Amino acid sequence: MRTPRIVVGIVLAMALCLSFVVAPAADAFVGTQAWAFKTGGGIQSSPAFANGIVYFGSNDGSLYAVDAATGQPRWAFATDNWVVSSPCVVGGTVYFGSYDSRVYAVDALTGKQKWRFTTSNFVSSSPAVADGRVFFGSVDGYVYGVDAKTGWQKWKFLAGREVFGSPVVAGGVVYIGNNDGKLFALSAATGKLLWRAVAGGTITGTPAVADGMLYFGSADGKLYAARIKDQAVVWSYPSGASIDGPILAAQGRVYFGNQGGVFTALDGKTGAVAWQWRSPGSLPINGGATISGGEILFGTQDNALFSLSAANGTLRWQLPTGGFVTGTPVVGGGRVYIGALDRIMRGVQ
Repeated sequence: MRTPRIVVGIVLAMALCLSFVVAPAADAFVGTQAWAFKTGGGIQSSPAFANGIVYFGSNDGSLYAVDAATGQPRWAFATDNWVVSSPCVVGGTVYFGSYDSRVYAVDALTGKQKWRFTTSNFVSSSPAVADGRVFFGSVDGYVYGVDAKTGWQKWKFLAGREVFGSPVVAGGVVYIGNNDGKLFALSAATGKLLWRAVAGGTITGTPAVADGMLYFGSADGKLYAARIKDQAVVWSYPSGASIDGPILAAQGRVYFGNQGGVFTALDGKTGAVAWQWRSPGSLPINGGATISGGEILFGTQDNALFSLSAANGTLRWQLPTGGFVTGTPVVGGGRVYIGALDRIMRGVQ
């Protein structure tokens, strides 16, 4: 078994796994813990919600399914190493990667394995599913497209350096970054390189696509905005610290946190700052954000989940955890779900 490493930039998928974009409008949350489910290892994986069940991975090597209302376990599926990858639930199947170098497809109700696909190194990348295919990257330096029903490989693309990050799929194009600071735009059908953008540092977070624009962050501290039709970066914003987590583009704004503990909202067209908020200890923000109604939800290494006003960044509430929050919360069934390195997945109301 290879020795895992902590993944600073926790990653998620878009396409049919919209766990970190705009959640259905709900009554405002108040930040009270409804239940807690403890695993055997720290939780870096961001949860997914589907049909009253919360799915997530743990550093104990298992993927868990728990009841969203009560936190009671439904089933667990064991792999041979950490599950940092965030699950994608589509059509009754849960897709996720493991540090045992594999991507798995398991039944969403029973946890029974349907297929598994083996790469040559860790898979921290979170799968995206679109048009009957599953897309993901691997630390072996490849991006893969496999059949969602069978797990058979349709194509693979040599990215050159490690791919810790996760793809977003839009308009038949797979967008994903690598550790060499390159953001690739690949044909979802063939894996052919269509175009690429270059940053000044590694790209580990999931990009976002909205209103004809592609947004991605980099370890060089910049948030980049590329106009897709022109296949070119049109502006960038220097945040002052590495941007390792997923980007959220919603309601005309772009939201992200950085390693300096600053959470920023930018105008999606111009890159102008709408508002900023700094974490209490100026500690890293590794995960992404979810927007629900008028609030933005995300966690930090202050060992807490935070809720801010989406309009102006005012703090609404915070919920303490017993460890770093490095994943992205998901909203469903009238609650917020988030894991932490204290090994606990929480349901919050």
